[in-house]
Amino acid sequence: MKIFNDPIHGQIELHPLLVKMIDTPQFQRLRHIKQLGTKYLVYPGATHTRFEHSIGVAHLAGCLVKSLQEKQPELNITRQESLCVQIAALCHDMGEKHEHSFCVYRIIILFYIYDHLLQHEEVSVKMFHCMRKKNGLDKVMKDCGLNLHEDITFIEELILKGQKDGQWSMRGRDEAKSFLYEIVANKVNGIDVDKWDYLAR
Repeated sequence: MKIFNDPIHGQIELHPLLVKMIDTPQFQRLRHIKQLGTKYLVYPGATHTRFEHSIGVAHLAGCLVKSLQEKQPELNITRQESLCVQIAALCHDMGEKHEHSFCVYRIIILFYIYDHLLQHEEVSVKMFHCMRKKNGLDKVMKDCGLNLHEDITFIEELILKGQKDGQWSMRGRDEAKSFLYEIVANKVNGIDVDKWDYLAR
């Protein structure tokens, strides 16, 4: 494990696989994308980036899964599933191209891009593919016990905002593990680790 000093969560430990992902150029680009856009001009402390936010979300996802494992062992959450949820949490914003800003031109552009081209979650999955291929991460993931078919599918589904209403259509895990799809991006009530870290920062 590697320890990160986070201004919100304090000292946090991350799995070596997550550290290898953080060290890739695809993830490092998040250092240059401010989460709150130009709001730092009014609120000097509002300067955090997608980089630290993503690390915080991965940490919170790990904490939540660990709590579920300890308090509800009957859920049978495996070590691989815990790692998959943390990877999805870490990579959920890799497709972001913008900062949260209320500038009119950005809103118009974003509505067009999001409605007519790709959602940022879809771009995040593409970036995840690129990160794996360009940095040889598949071997590292396999060495960590992940299945390069089922678990990769599971991670992608977690990033893509999980299960929609209706019949179960997920391929990464069966319906008995549907609660795992609500950790990173909760479609049921919108309360998830992404929001927790965002609001805390």
